[in-house]
Amino acid sequence: MPTDDTYACLPTGEDEGSGARDETAPSLLELARDNPGAQWRAKARKKKSVVSVRRNNILKRSVLKLKDTCSFCKCSKSSCYNFLHYIFPFVRLLKGYSGLYDFPCDIIAGLTVGIMHIPQGMAYALLTQLPPVYGLYTSFYPVIIYFLFGSSKHISVGTFAVVSLMVGAVVDRGYVRFRRDELLHPNNNMSLILMEANVTSPVYQKHMEDLEEIKVAYAMSVTFAVGIMQVLLGVLRLGFLTTFLSDPLISGFTTGTAIHVFSSQIQSAFGVTIGRYNGPFKLIYAYRDFFANIDEINFVTMTATIVAVLAIIFIKEGINNNKSCRPRMKVPIPIELLVIIGGTLLSYYLNLNSEFNVEVVGELPRGLPKPDVTKLRFFPELIGEAFAICFTAFAISFSMAKILADKHFYEINPNQELVAHGMCNMLGPICSAFCSSASLSRSMVQENVGGKTQISSLVSGGLVIIVLLSMGPLFKALPNCILAAIILVSLKGLFTQIIEARRLWKVSKIDFTVWLVVFVATVLLDVDLGLLVGLVYNLVPVLLRTQRAYSCLLGNLAGTEAYVDKKVYPGAKEIPGIKIFRFEAPLYFANMEHFRRQLIKETGLDPQELRRKKDRLKEADVILRHHQVCLDAQKSWPEAPCTGLGHEKTTSYMTKEELKEEIHAVVIDGSTIQYIDSVTVKVLYEIVQSYKDVDIDIYLGECKDTVRSMLDKSGFYTNIHRRHVCATIHHAVMCAQRSKSVSLDTLGSYGSDYILAEGDFVQVDLPDDDVASHDITL
Repeated sequence: MPTDDTYACLPTGEDEGSGARDETAPSLLELARDNPGAQWRAKARKKKSVVSVRRNNILKRSVLKLKDTCSFCKCSKSSCYNFLHYIFPFVRLLKGYSGLYDFPCDIIAGLTVGIMHIPQGMAYALLTQLPPVYGLYTSFYPVIIYFLFGSSKHISVGTFAVVSLMVGAVVDRGYVRFRRDELLHPNNNMSLILMEANVTSPVYQKHMEDLEEIKVAYAMSVTFAVGIMQVLLGVLRLGFLTTFLSDPLISGFTTGTAIHVFSSQIQSAFGVTIGRYNGPFKLIYAYRDFFANIDEINFVTMTATIVAVLAIIFIKEGINNNKSCRPRMKVPIPIELLVIIGGTLLSYYLNLNSEFNVEVVGELPRGLPKPDVTKLRFFPELIGEAFAICFTAFAISFSMAKILADKHFYEINPNQELVAHGMCNMLGPICSAFCSSASLSRSMVQENVGGKTQISSLVSGGLVIIVLLSMGPLFKALPNCILAAIILVSLKGLFTQIIEARRLWKVSKIDFTVWLVVFVATVLLDVDLGLLVGLVYNLVPVLLRTQRAYSCLLGNLAGTEAYVDKKVYPGAKEIPGIKIFRFEAPLYFANMEHFRRQLIKETGLDPQELRRKKDRLKEADVILRHHQVCLDAQKSWPEAPCTGLGHEKTTSYMTKEELKEEIHAVVIDGSTIQYIDSVTVKVLYEIVQSYKDVDIDIYLGECKDTVRSMLDKSGFYTNIHRRHVCATIHHAVMCAQRSKSVSLDTLGSYGSDYILAEGDFVQVDLPDDDVASHDITL
């Protein structure tokens, strides 16, 4: 039935100016009351207007919220300034830069690190299956790019053994795959042409150059994929994912990788022919070939390797790293560069390549390569293989940057570091630079010799560019065994991480098992599979710690409102009638049953057992009352005693345990529960109801905001009163005590005229000489 409100939007016939109404003309409101069609249209207009107003209010609130959210996007001078500082941290890092004090230190550090870049870049390029010149490219382009985008002042970006080996593994697999497809192609006659061609023929040489380009394309493609991933992770603010790479995992993984790096240099160090293998157990096959062909050792190559290794170790450990000599040396002796120069001169004048069959580096092109995006053509098929390199390279780089930043009291932004390293690996492969990361040895040297900012990286990059533009052909006679010797000595720091395993055994057996599993998996299953196994196994202790979390009962410290673990503080006293339970882990579907079991175990309150006890008390009460009736009846009929209802079992229903003070409340400490899920809310409701059935109230104290929000959204308060979720543990204890006292006061205030409903019962305390307390049940 329409009402006057239905037509509130229609004029009433009153003059809006004076408020007077024309008595002779009916108002539209009166006409609408007599017209059903007009009534329906008026109601529709009102409903439409209400919906429109509601929609407008929602839109207004959404616009205001969007303005608040996007307040940082206001285009102002300060906003643009802050944005540029965020994207290009070098502007902020160079703020207050002293040309008189800082610049000379950066010059010395840059020259020192640049001298290290040259031999390490050429040596680590061999690990990627590429010519040494690509290592020099990687020592130049990523260094300049990181200067623009990086937030660390001290790390040295460029080639690194572990990352180079992982890139080499991808290149090797891709190259083998390409050759297999080439040979199996039905229209390919290249294999027959090569069999008929001479090794020195142009056809053979051209084919080998094409195969070399295939290796380069695989290396650049996987590097580009790594760069794309790192930039996306940085833009999406996912730098926290690297926290899953724990220190034991990284230590075990890099130590296992060092075994692979060492094994990859056996062929160059001893001149022995070893087949190339991929996948699990490839080291076993490689060492099988080594010992099978050990009689083919080139003794000149082996001698040069041993001499170079001893020379580098003697200078580095005896002088550069000697605590007594270091204070008197402003810069360390560039022994790697001296060994390369000496090895090149001896190889050139003694004709080691032609006379003794010693492998040499060969021709190094002079100048810089032209940018070429065609080298990225294998990018789509290498995205999956780039994940391991992406996380490993960044984890090593960020850990090194964090160590140096903490030492010099400045902050490192992990997301900006992801963007910086991603830009190095995105733009670098276009200019023929493979995957880069921070080098542990070069970073420590750069910091130790006094480097202040990344200006030192510009200096080292300038030294590398000089070598590329003018000195490349001079290294044509450099023996590969010299580069292998440099790599072998550089692994010393990685091998010494085995000492970390001994420390972990004493400190934490779980962390030791993580280190051992990752190390063994990396050595036996290959680098990428070892990292995958390590990531999965590293999550096992985390899951176990949440599924089998520590739990305890809390007690009150006398004279305070503090509640502490009774196992740690034996002097803490329990509150009479109240148990306070703590579970130190988030609550989710996987550990909820363990939470329930620990709650019963710690409090000693099993709802099912309490229910059975309650039933026994009711039965005992009935027997006691029947026994009393029988005793009264025997006064009148002593000759007919009652033998029913088990008179002889009356006292067996009540024990001393049932006479002790009953627990009326359990408080759950919510301060250690970070979050809960929907399954937890359901199970928690079941726990509350099961204890409520045996007259025990459950209270939650000091819950997090996320926990309260989940309880609210999941409908927990539909059947549970909000007063059972308290601000603090002490507040929960006070609520439990007040609830108990109010119940007793209410019970005593009913008086003798109060009539119990059917099925209700009241507990009555009997005198000391009685057997036990019993209920009066109707």
